[in-house]
Amino acid sequence: MSKWRNFKLKTRSSYKKLMQPFGNFIGKMGISPNAITLISGVFAIAAAIMYSFNGRVGEFRFWWLIGFALMFFTGFIDVVDGSVARATGKTTKFGRVLDPVMDRFAEFCFLIGIAIGVYTFEPLEQYWSGISAIPVSVWCLFCFAGMIFASYSRARGESVAQVTMESVGIMERREKLIILIIGNILYHWFNVALILAIILVGLLSFITTIQRMFYIRKLMTEIGNDDETEKVDETEESDIAKAN
Repeated sequence: MSKWRNFKLKTRSSYKKLMQPFGNFIGKMGISPNAITLISGVFAIAAAIMYSFNGRVGEFRFWWLIGFALMFFTGFIDVVDGSVARATGKTTKFGRVLDPVMDRFAEFCFLIGIAIGVYTFEPLEQYWSGISAIPVSVWCLFCFAGMIFASYSRARGESVAQVTMESVGIMERREKLIILIIGNILYHWFNVALILAIILVGLLSFITTIQRMFYIRKLMTEIGNDDETEKVDETEESDIAKAN
């Protein structure tokens, strides 16, 4: 995993440099990074609505395409807000909390929209009848659960174990977006592609959770604090006793 992590760290550095001119340009407009992050949430909601219209509203067959465009733009904004923060020097602790929260919100919007819309598994019935019988909404739930577990394992690892979790695991936001983008593009020709992309993201997200747990366990064992126990402060115990 170390080679893959090093590769991701290098590519992350490269795309940060690539996006910095956008950050410098938007930063001059006086828009705060947190405002940009919140704006991405608005586009995520719009994407969910467009995805949910697919096969349900009128005879228009390309609601998913509008949803895809909005999803892509949401991902672009998510990259820009960090570039603006670095360009303006307005990186805040609240911003570091808001950004991943909005990321999960955007992912929820994409998946709930697809779960509501009409996306079929029929082309797979002759090969994998068992899989194709499972509703699309269930696969969307499976995918979102994997995303949440992966995100939570990172958050707890950084807060409790106090280890750096950047680029740990096979599936992070960039990889998720790339797979979903490919699934959306291929959906025009293969209407099973989008759902397969969702299943793949969910599966790899669960694998990422396992990788992160092993990584946290390994580091905590190496530094020798894995067996530490939390002790209640004597003063706190005294206060509790008095209260009782």
